[in-house]
Amino acid sequence: MIDFTRSELTHFVIHYVGNKGLGEELTLSEKNIQIKDDFLKDTLMRYLTAPFKTDIYYQFKSKNEMHYHDVQSYATDLFKSQNAFIENSKHIAEHLFNQSMHPKIKGGEFYTCYFKDCNVDGVICDAIGLFKTENKDTYLKVFQHMDNFDIECDNGININKLDKGCIIFNTDIEKGYKISIVDTNNKIADCAFYWVEDFLNTKLKENAYFYTSNFIDTCKGFCEEMLTENNNVTKQDQMMMLNKSTSFFKEKDNFNIKEFEKEILPQPELQEAFRDYRQTYNDKMDLTAIDDFEISPTAVKKNQKFMKSVVKLDKNFHIYVHGRHDYVERGYDEEKGLKFYKLYYANEDLG
Repeated sequence: MIDFTRSELTHFVIHYVGNKGLGEELTLSEKNIQIKDDFLKDTLMRYLTAPFKTDIYYQFKSKNEMHYHDVQSYATDLFKSQNAFIENSKHIAEHLFNQSMHPKIKGGEFYTCYFKDCNVDGVICDAIGLFKTENKDTYLKVFQHMDNFDIECDNGININKLDKGCIIFNTDIEKGYKISIVDTNNKIADCAFYWVEDFLNTKLKENAYFYTSNFIDTCKGFCEEMLTENNNVTKQDQMMMLNKSTSFFKEKDNFNIKEFEKEILPQPELQEAFRDYRQTYNDKMDLTAIDDFEISPTAVKKNQKFMKSVVKLDKNFHIYVHGRHDYVERGYDEEKGLKFYKLYYANEDLG
């Protein structure tokens, strides 16, 4: 849980970071903005902090002692003292500018902030916020002059949508800090990791979300790669394991590998095949097998769409199977020379 209810924004600096690869400018500010209007202060705090609510945390990757000029080093300096806050914020902006080389990376305002007394999972600590605005919305302004009205349009920031953000909490220092990240503009494949990896140099923290996501990915990969018709496994059986795995994670609070195998993989040969696949997957991804962990509802929700059981029949039909696989039959019509599915049901809803 992240709570900024009693936090105070003590430092706030804005720079402009353009796309270096396109020859755009880096404009650095010399001013720490003092916000005296309470409504503006509350609006700004809501814009900067409201998106950070999940249990997904990151940490800085292992430091390269030969490379001092990174976000982790500057953050450490800022936590020690805020006397050189503007200078350090400039260095961070320059570092972001140097990573902005892909032609599809948008330039925008870059905010460096310092928060006092943040609550992250029950720990009260200071935090550093790094935010970037990449998109502007068009909005209308209506003015009243006595009995008449005028209207005009302008461009501005949508306070309900933070494009890119990172909050570094001054805790878990020896493990690379505890970091929360927002990146809503990461759909472009070539620059999807520009904020998280190229600029921040972070990776997911090993917690409930990390373990749950990795195991769900393992289940999905096992179903798609091993439970195939080439291995004499029907699409129906593949779907059944996907559904049962999804239900297991949705209904349980804690994961135990023995319980999972007993409920989802009752056949000994299936258990052995899954163990072999899991070992290969962990070796490939450089993961350590964790057999007991707390299940993250956030990870289950985010991955649920990838665990759907869908039968795609040519380009004509999609069949979604949510349960009762015994009500689904698969066969072959000799006369038509085509495969078919037969579905049994009690009620029909055309809504």
